[in-house]
Amino acid sequence: MNIHIIQHVSFEKPGRIMDWIQENNHTVEIIKVFNGEPFPKAEEVSFLIILGGPMSANDTEQWIEDEQHLIKEVVDSEKAMLGICLGAQQLAKAYGSAIISTPKEVGWHSVTSLTQIFHQSKEVTVLHWHGEGFTKPCHATPLYSTEKWENQGFRLFNAIGLQFHFEATKETVKEIVEADSLFLSQSVFSVTRGGTIDFPVPDENKDILFSILNTLEREVK
Repeated sequence: MNIHIIQHVSFEKPGRIMDWIQENNHTVEIIKVFNGEPFPKAEEVSFLIILGGPMSANDTEQWIEDEQHLIKEVVDSEKAMLGICLGAQQLAKAYGSAIISTPKEVGWHSVTSLTQIFHQSKEVTVLHWHGEGFTKPCHATPLYSTEKWENQGFRLFNAIGLQFHFEATKETVKEIVEADSLFLSQSVFSVTRGGTIDFPVPDENKDILFSILNTLEREVK
């Protein structure tokens, strides 16, 4: 299977998603928006993954709207999609949700799982990096929440949106912190630059990410 990944900025990379792609002998095409690369046509896509970025789904640049249209075409065609951070907000907005300012959840902190579909743990420690959130799309199934903002993840048809980063590795975390350390200093969590970079990435996060990707992959086979 060929996986299309949309990367918005140079410092938010696919991380462990690439491990899953390689282990499953898939091919990948990474569309780098920051280099002006064009989006694929919906009919070319089997599995779409959209990463994060510091921009807002409410921004007025044409590519933001174009990406939302692509998402809706892909999901309406019963193909698979995973949206992470901005990607999740784009998915939510494509299906009518509001994108609003929320407490700045930045750094390592827990999320509460609302189901046991992908793992048994009730609480999981993940990398957060967001100051906006989405209202739950109509007909979506909630997956995760935090005490600061209840809508942290959802499933809608063959698409999953996650506000946080299961795909993070030690290397990708370092790149994000170095590129966006001012945002880290505004976090509602008690975090430091060094503590965020040096935090041991939970092995469980890879297993959960792979479970999510495997579930979505089965939907398009």
